[in-house]
Amino acid sequence: MMSNEVEGLRTQVNQLEERVNELEQRLDGNEELETKEGIREFVESLDPSSHTERALYVAYYLEPYRGKETFDVGDIEEGYRECRMKPAGNMSDVLGRMEDRDWLLRNGTDGQTQLWRLTGTALETVEEEIDNGA
Repeated sequence: MMSNEVEGLRTQVNQLEERVNELEQRLDGNEELETKEGIREFVESLDPSSHTERALYVAYYLEPYRGKETFDVGDIEEGYRECRMKPAGNMSDVLGRMEDRDWLLRNGTDGQTQLWRLTGTALETVEEEIDNGA
């Protein structure tokens, strides 16, 4: 019995070492997060029911899969185009609604352009949707 426990612990340690190595490589910028699906498949798999939800899923995709910690309206509109969806008439309003729902934080500007970042609430919201779909 004792040897099974030790072997189980060895396996866990090896798996954790692999994860740490992978994460360190990502932090060094040597590797982008791999995904089996593109942005269109990702967004549609979550079945958004509004522009606000669709923009949330696009923004979420940008961070882990594209390495963008901040984004602007143009990034979200480009995500819509990649999803082959027509952007909302006023995407700034959509981002404002996301901010009202505590999904976005203002994160400075790039010239005249407002930069945004997802909140912890937004991350939890999307991760719950991903888990519900799995």
